[in-house]
Amino acid sequence: MNNKIIFLSLFIIFSCYKDQHVLKNYDSHIFTSFFHRNPSNSNFSKNEISILKNVFKNWNFFSKKDLSNFNGHNSEEDRLFDRGFNEFIHSLNFDLDQAKTHAAIDTLNQFITKYPNSQKIQEIRNIIVKLIKKLEKRDYYIANTYFIMRKYKAASIYFKDFVKKYPKSIYKEKALYKTCIITYKMAENKEKALDFFEAYQKYVKLYPDSHYKIKKLKTYYKELLKL
Repeated sequence: MNNKIIFLSLFIIFSCYKDQHVLKNYDSHIFTSFFHRNPSNSNFSKNEISILKNVFKNWNFFSKKDLSNFNGHNSEEDRLFDRGFNEFIHSLNFDLDQAKTHAAIDTLNQFITKYPNSQKIQEIRNIIVKLIKKLEKRDYYIANTYFIMRKYKAASIYFKDFVKKYPKSIYKEKALYKTCIITYKMAENKEKALDFFEAYQKYVKLYPDSHYKIKKLKTYYKELLKL
């Protein structure tokens, strides 16, 4: 079967599935439009996973020979990509076990190291971003769970590690604010109060426009000054 016909058939499947979107360039990779269509959604629906599995399953009938000729890929490269992508689509929701998420990241990073010039590199980077965001959300979820349970010592450790691990996270502001709350709750004496003052100053410096939260923290600040 002609390679262009194979690619066109796959593009039509995606076109019928979501917003009638048709890829304009048949030399584009199969998954590029799919991963970019909704970057804010870190998880696939069951229907999306089902469609991906079917497309991925059918990949094998041309990846061994036809795709090799089309893009210069060899079977070893395809197998590594297949393994990483399979681990990706089987990774669980952020609040469940993330063993497959870590496995997928490791496998896909191996692919980037081994085949840095592959035409699949951009798709793989997009996948890795989605996987890391899932781990990021999970780490915040764990820290926040301790916070809700009022296990402030554990929450403090997890929030500190979270900010260090994800310095540009969308959850950073929340993590630093809750760190202020935690240090206030744990300020039993002047020495402990210093932890709050430090957390407070850091939060105000980074988020000066958070007027409502800063106003609340100022009441804690004034209270601890009396210790």
